[in-house]
Amino acid sequence: MDLHRQSREMLFSTITTTTMSLSKLRISLSNEHSQLKIENMSSLYKDKKLKSLEDIIIKIGYDPQDCKEIQEILQKKNVEITTLKK
Repeated sequence: MDLHRQSREMLFSTITTTTMSLSKLRISLSNEHSQLKIENMSSLYKDKKLKSLEDIIIKIGYDPQDCKEIQEILQKKNVEITTLKK
């Protein structure tokens, strides 16, 4: 009788430990999934922002006589790129 009780307690302990480990893994997997979604959205935002900056530069065009305006745009673009990379 005592042997059965000990075996049952050992089995229950093993099942409980396994269940808790599985629960922790599920939570961890859920957190990783959420983090990947956030990173993906951030990456899409950065790509769209860079594309819009490139479109602005293309619309304005490059005029060698108006280097000051181009320099200002390039500085704004560089600031945007550095902030997006952070």
